[in-house]
Amino acid sequence: MADQKKLALDKDSLQKFVDNDITNFSDSLDKIAHKTDTQGTPPIDFLLGKGESTADNDFYRLHAPLAIGALAKDSATSGKALVDKITTSAQSISDIYAQQIKLFTDLHTYLNTTIKKLMDAQHGSLDKIDGKAFLDALGTVPNDFNSAGGTQST
Repeated sequence: MADQKKLALDKDSLQKFVDNDITNFSDSLDKIAHKTDTQGTPPIDFLLGKGESTADNDFYRLHAPLAIGALAKDSATSGKALVDKITTSAQSISDIYAQQIKLFTDLHTYLNTTIKKLMDAQHGSLDKIDGKAFLDALGTVPNDFNSAGGTQST
């Protein structure tokens, strides 16, 4: 524990946090939701029949959410119900990713604004920044946190 670095809330540390951590995390969310990875794993969007299409991955997108042939439309075997449930679940997951991407995009934007507006006025230190002024400078981010949860259905 002694070799752990302390979190510094000075201007340079906050800017590194925004540029490295938030940006990388937001990019990762976007890749999971919308882009096929380097191993060919399809994104969440493919379960909904959306997403970037290539010759290598088009099978997933065209047969969303399952490649079960005629069973996908067959009520007698419950194939249609299965496909409907998977589609509903995939849409719920996709919605959560969309909310998280918005949250981290907004956090990136508003933290940059906060750093510029408040930190420059305080000469690089958070010591004298009013908490309300800091939260006000974050714009819609607090509301993004309130709507970042998903809903579950059974």
